[in-house]
Amino acid sequence: MKYIIITLLTLSASLSSFAQDVVERTRRLTPEVTEKYHVLKSNDTIMQGQYTAYLDKKLLAVGNYDKNKKIGTWTFFDKQHQPCQRYNYDTKTLMFESPENSANGVRYIVDDSLTTEYTFSRPVRIGGRYYGYLNYVNLIRLPEDLRNLNNDTYKATIELLVSPGGRLADFKFRVHNAYSALDVNDIVLNLNLKLIKDEDKVFIPGKLNDNPLSIRIIIPCQFYKSDMVRL
Repeated sequence: MKYIIITLLTLSASLSSFAQDVVERTRRLTPEVTEKYHVLKSNDTIMQGQYTAYLDKKLLAVGNYDKNKKIGTWTFFDKQHQPCQRYNYDTKTLMFESPENSANGVRYIVDDSLTTEYTFSRPVRIGGRYYGYLNYVNLIRLPEDLRNLNNDTYKATIELLVSPGGRLADFKFRVHNAYSALDVNDIVLNLNLKLIKDEDKVFIPGKLNDNPLSIRIIIPCQFYKSDMVRL
């Protein structure tokens, strides 16, 4: 809690220099996540100053904008409200990343057939393993024949292919029977990468034996309402 308070006080001090020029706005990023941010009084499409996001009224992300550009150090939190990542957008430096929690169900698939002795570092999505993936989830709307699926009967996953250079190369949404392994009969939707903002295509690359390579990230999600999914 002390860490969070210090972070917010620092950001509030930064915001004071913009106080006469900006107004606060609130919007829903998802049904569960609320954003509070500031825009220029002269142009409400330009974000300027402090940004915060909340999950269940608890902090999920906090940082600053300068003319729609993320600046300085941002801190991100997981669904349990624990700090999971700090990233400096000025220096493009990952300052902190919490260990992977197997309970979140995220998997990473690589081709390790060339060797049985390897060290692996996973690709890192800026924003952490919850907030960082929300913009992908928001793009998914189920077609008519896939609506109203039961989470007990069917499982859904987002599949992101990250290139050796740390760019999003492929984006799929998969639906499969909850009682069987993935197979050729699964329903797979290919998402158009042109719908994704450029900043959401950027990852810190994963490596195998210190060599960057393509890695597929498998993210479990749930069906929500009739035609949406959520993490």
